[in-house]
Amino acid sequence: MASIVAATPWSRIRTITKLELAPPIFLQSSVYYCKRRRFSVAASLSTNTNKVDGQVRVRFAPSPTGNLHVGGARTALFNYLFARSKGGKFVLRIEDTDLERSTKESEEAVLQDLSWLGLDWDEGPGVGGDYGPYRQSERNSLYKQYADKLLESGHVYRCFCSNEELEKMKEIAKLKQLPPVYTGKWATATDAEVQKELERGTPYTYRFRVPKDGSLKISDLIRGEVSWNLDTLGDFVIMRSNGQPVYNFCVTVDDATMAISHVIRAEEHLPNTLRQALIYKALGFSMPYFAHVSLILAPDRSKLSKRHGATSVGQFREMGYLPQAMVNYLALLGWGDGTENEFFTLKQLVEKFTIERVNKSGAIFDSTKLRWMNGQHLRAIPSNELTKLIGERWKSTETVLYGFSFSFFRLFCWELICINLLEQEAIQLLKDGIDLVPDSDKALSNLLSYPLRDTLTSSEGKSIVEDNLSEVAAHLLAAYDGGELLAALEEGHAGWQKWVKGFGKTLKRKGKSLFMPLRVLLTGKLHGPDMGASILLIHKAGTHGIVSPRAEFVTLDERFKMLRQVDWEALKKDQPALESAAATAN
Repeated sequence: MASIVAATPWSRIRTITKLELAPPIFLQSSVYYCKRRRFSVAASLSTNTNKVDGQVRVRFAPSPTGNLHVGGARTALFNYLFARSKGGKFVLRIEDTDLERSTKESEEAVLQDLSWLGLDWDEGPGVGGDYGPYRQSERNSLYKQYADKLLESGHVYRCFCSNEELEKMKEIAKLKQLPPVYTGKWATATDAEVQKELERGTPYTYRFRVPKDGSLKISDLIRGEVSWNLDTLGDFVIMRSNGQPVYNFCVTVDDATMAISHVIRAEEHLPNTLRQALIYKALGFSMPYFAHVSLILAPDRSKLSKRHGATSVGQFREMGYLPQAMVNYLALLGWGDGTENEFFTLKQLVEKFTIERVNKSGAIFDSTKLRWMNGQHLRAIPSNELTKLIGERWKSTETVLYGFSFSFFRLFCWELICINLLEQEAIQLLKDGIDLVPDSDKALSNLLSYPLRDTLTSSEGKSIVEDNLSEVAAHLLAAYDGGELLAALEEGHAGWQKWVKGFGKTLKRKGKSLFMPLRVLLTGKLHGPDMGASILLIHKAGTHGIVSPRAEFVTLDERFKMLRQVDWEALKKDQPALESAAATAN
């Protein structure tokens, strides 16, 4: 029976009967034989189990050796959703036993990424809990205690083999075309032989005795029944010669003593289950449920890696992706609610998520779809929040001027109000063409630019030029010079619509034959957002002078100056007629 460990509230853990042991696991094997005792692999359940009053407890256990990969983020998400959907606990544990590669910076980055995604943990670093400490590097005394327990019970023995001896064993196994398993040299050593090496100070590891025959089966919640033959394993190390515990031993002790009820992790950990199951049984712990999630694959169906582009949560955050979009997309990589719906908030995912609907097939990471989904979430943000989000972006890139040297505070306040209103109008106008927040820079720049020369000399613009565009330009210049156009713009949208209607009657044009020439002459483009809203915004921006020179803004007045320079006759002859006009604007 396992001894009571500090910081592990065994008094809160009740005994589970055989009928309650939900995760089916079967060990079919011969009996262990060792010098001290004879025992079966199928160890009986002790009073220490991994369920606290039937509560669901899951964990995400990243190694702080780099950035949080999207695969790890999805594993964390599935654990979080499962815990929240069951009213359970989501535990964060840092597996930092790789002392050479683990860094504090990586740990902080992982915690930051999880927080950014909205995956708040109930126990772990920065939060605490009854089952701490939550870093493996702080739990070495616990591992030593359980390793000594296994040594005393005979499940583990000291192995004094040198590295050279172990390499020779591998070479011999390779020549015989056998699995590279330990041959068990020290498994049957006498007490005198062991004592002799101890007195010499020979370094040793702790090796776990593995049955030579039989098999192990588990019922995985995602993959169904999975089995292994025990003769392919060999006795494995649980403690290194430097006293450091091995991964599979740490994980088993941690999951058991933290009362983890469900282990949801990537399928690459599936082979580890065999070693961990043997350790569970040897220590008398009940088995948790296992659920191994498929890998995330690249479009070429290889494992997603850096060569395929951005793969870490931090990279996507820096690229301007929204946390709610990342969560939504990651959830759909291997899971669905059975409907055609693909748009979910985190709250909706908690309500819909079930482990039974997680697919065991590999999921393809499609960056194009992620970008599309981000656009959907971006446009779903309330107007005031979206304005703040993109407005802060424009402020940081100095696209819009926020600083004024006016001597009167009242005037400053009025200009600031104008900026905010114009920002709102610009964002509402442009948001349908924005998938990422940084896209707003280019969208605004395109709106404020006036590439008239390129448009008129393009193959697509040729038909518009040939549709008597010079006549429309002459009437438009007259309307601007006479003040009718500016007066209409001052009246807002209603004034603009009234002016366009009258302008069309004068030219006897309507529909596309009216609006396409106007769009080209006023915006310099063939396509874009609503023309009326665009011109109104350009007029206001030019009036208040709030656009930074960096944005290369061409005001309405500058546009008409360029328009006057167009040599329509030369243009019809396919000559570079607008070079002087472009120079005038510059």
